[in-house]
Amino acid sequence: MSSLSSILPLIQKYTLFGMSWIYVTFGVIGCLLNIFLFCRKQFRTMSCCTYFLAASVAMLIQLLIYAIPTIYGFYYANPLTYIVVYCKIRMYIVQITSLVYRWAFAAASFDRYALSSPHARLRRLANVHIACKVIGISTIIWFVLSACIPVVYDIKSSSCGVYVNSFWPVFISMFSLVIGSFFPIVIMIICTLLIRNNLSSKRQRRQNFDHQLGNKNIQFHQKRDHQALRMLFAQIIMYTIITIPWMLYSINTIISSYIPNKSADRIAVENFVTAVAGGLVFSFPAISFYLYTLTSSMFRGELLNMLQSLFCWKLFFNNHRIEPATSFNIQRTHPM
Repeated sequence: MSSLSSILPLIQKYTLFGMSWIYVTFGVIGCLLNIFLFCRKQFRTMSCCTYFLAASVAMLIQLLIYAIPTIYGFYYANPLTYIVVYCKIRMYIVQITSLVYRWAFAAASFDRYALSSPHARLRRLANVHIACKVIGISTIIWFVLSACIPVVYDIKSSSCGVYVNSFWPVFISMFSLVIGSFFPIVIMIICTLLIRNNLSSKRQRRQNFDHQLGNKNIQFHQKRDHQALRMLFAQIIMYTIITIPWMLYSINTIISSYIPNKSADRIAVENFVTAVAGGLVFSFPAISFYLYTLTSSMFRGELLNMLQSLFCWKLFFNNHRIEPATSFNIQRTHPM
């Protein structure tokens, strides 16, 4: 056995183990805080934040289903290498959650474009009720379109993968590449350019309604929408930066799958790069909360308000705790 084929699996194991601990420590906590914050009143009335909430739930599930079994597999036998049902369900959930959060950001991009549009019909689409319907319908669609995943995935040679025939691995890779990555990025970029063109007309439109809403309401809505837009742009930029290298590598992987008679070293290198590249894709869900915090003062303010409320509640509970009665503080009266 050559040095690469023996050393790389060990490096891969430690690399994924370290990445998984980072995802659990920072990513899971960040996604939970996202969910708590987007459920607060300040954000519940914003359709864009409804998509952010759905994306945060999907990202939390994805981080848990990826990181915790990886950490467990570092100390014990990885269930992904010997439990077929787990292999099928895990890949199915990872595929669905990836599609849900990526298309949620694409829908949020269109939502902000609709809100900035000078056309009343499009502006009516930026609605919380419509956002909930879009999330529900799209989730059902991804469940159905991903139904082939648990059928074709299997375990061979202690590896969870597609071993049916040469068609399915290419089909699933192309589906994930085109539907799960390329189209959402294109939609986000197009909507970003359209939003930029509509901002001036949106500003003018709001000035025309000054006498109806009042200056304070105008400024509040402008600031709130601007903050949501900054949060969205930060997510789009980082998602694109993380996803495009993975897309290029996926294309190379599809092409190289037709190369016969690969050496053991080449197979080891490809497996290593595939595992690490796949693990790095999960870094976007892990940093989502921190992007919101860095780019939005409104998000930071709500975070501080939530933490302050929790602290005050805990302080109130401690100050009003009922002490149990003991024999030392109970005086008994004995009859004479």
